Amino acid sequence: MNRNVNILLAVTSVLALFLVTFSAISTASAGRAPVYLACSLFSALGFMLLNGLWMHSRGRRPRPLIDRAAPVTLILAMVFPLAVILSAALPLIAPAGDYGLMLIMAGVWTGLTLQSARAALKQG
Repeated sequence: MNRNVNILLAVTSVLALFLVTFSAISTASAGRAPVYLACSLFSALGFMLLNGLWMHSRGRRPRPLIDRAAPVTLILAMVFPLAVILSAALPLIAPAGDYGLMLIMAGVWTGLTLQSARAALKQG
């Protein structure tokens, strides 16, 4: 169960990142759309790479976010995709804003959930 729930959390986070990225790109000017796409992709992948290197240098291993022994972690982990999905409405409300930081934060959260799913798969 631990593995399946962490994978589901990662899939949900990736879909939420796609939603917020699409929302920001659809309201952006032509020059900002590639920047928004790069922000979301590189922040998720960059987090996984840099956090993995940092943890390896400290002799630590990533752990799954959702643990069967602590059921409250399931409720707390739902905050990540929920916050990203709710933030997808911001570009539609105020289309003239700059949403790069929002995409970077969503990418980092998605990277964290992807790293959690990878750790759950390695655990067995």
